[in-house]
Amino acid sequence: MPRTEPSLEQIEETITDLLRTEEIATLAVLDGHGAPSASTMHIAADGLRVYVHTFARTRKRSEMVADERVSYVANHLLPGGYDERFETRSLQVKGRAALVVAPDEIALAARLSREQFPWAAESGMFDQVKGPEEGQQAFFRIDPVQAVWADHRVGLMWRILLDFTADGSGLSSMRPYADLFAFRD
Repeated sequence: MPRTEPSLEQIEETITDLLRTEEIATLAVLDGHGAPSASTMHIAADGLRVYVHTFARTRKRSEMVADERVSYVANHLLPGGYDERFETRSLQVKGRAALVVAPDEIALAARLSREQFPWAAESGMFDQVKGPEEGQQAFFRIDPVQAVWADHRVGLMWRILLDFTADGSGLSSMRPYADLFAFRD
């Protein structure tokens, strides 16, 4: 039986849902020599864009300020492991990180964090967030540029390449994963 592949609109909706429900992602940043390093981070989604929170004196903060190029991966993995492999999904994003400085966007990132992280609403951690130069906390917005979307509900090892709109707010196109390996003249 032939499989039914999702449309670009269906993929965007599914990714938006994944980013709102999966709290943890792995974020990779680049140092001044181009060497990557990765950290486990909480993500708060605003559509296809995500916010990450860090503190003033961290490696991540200084590296994202110096080089906006970042990558992250978010997964939906089930506790059944191999037996539930046909339900897994993952998103691998290449994007641009921007330090959030506008008070209204800081408030948005804090509100999204409280809504999406049950522990955050109870902790008060995001209740008094100041600008990045005024306090100990900082938010970065990650605007997606390109991604690989894998959805094993479509088919085991099914993947697609995605391109985003210039502002990162939507998907603009999708291409077969095999395009990564096409010979170029």
